[in-house]
Amino acid sequence: MRKHKTIPVFVPHFGCPNNCSFCNQKKITGMACPVTPEMAEKTIEESLKTIDRTSCSVEVGFFGGSFTGIPAREQEALLAAAYRFADTGKIDG
Repeated sequence: MRKHKTIPVFVPHFGCPNNCSFCNQKKITGMACPVTPEMAEKTIEESLKTIDRTSCSVEVGFFGGSFTGIPAREQEALLAAAYRFADTGKIDG
């Protein structure tokens, strides 16, 4: 049975209209600027260097913020960045 790995791409507070005192995602993640598709690609590339693809299925997950609250154009750009890796077989989903 193959192991499963998820590459996390953090989108702290992106798409979230609130600024709750108990949920300071920017401080938790250490990311002060919004995530770009290029940043997502770099995160995926760097993570793939640490994963043995012969024994693992790999997917990308977007965490933090509220992904469906992100403007559609920006959602599509982030998903397209991840899709390029799926399209070439470097990730499974």
